[in-house]
Amino acid sequence: MNGLFRLYVEGSVGWMTLVTLALVAVLIAAWKAPNWVRELGLIGLAIGMLGTLSGLCQASAEIMKVGDIAPSVLCGGMKVVLITTMYGVIVCLISVVIDLLHRARN
Repeated sequence: MNGLFRLYVEGSVGWMTLVTLALVAVLIAAWKAPNWVRELGLIGLAIGMLGTLSGLCQASAEIMKVGDIAPSVLCGGMKVVLITTMYGVIVCLISVVIDLLHRARN
């Protein structure tokens, strides 16, 4: 698997798909409804954060079942659980840049 696809799958296909749909909505809005671009980017960020919180809740439940866990396993899980938030931040940044460019043109 290449790097981006691996991150997509590791970040949870469901949550990553929702953030990707927000990105697609941002790109369509940039063309059709420029006033919505920034808000749609914030929705992408919020979805990414919800994905992270969901992953943290699942991880906490598993840690409670297992009991003692190695720090390296915990750090690996934290890295994976933050992928959706990073993607949401990227979508939000793209929306802010598009919004700024649109405002500069008008």
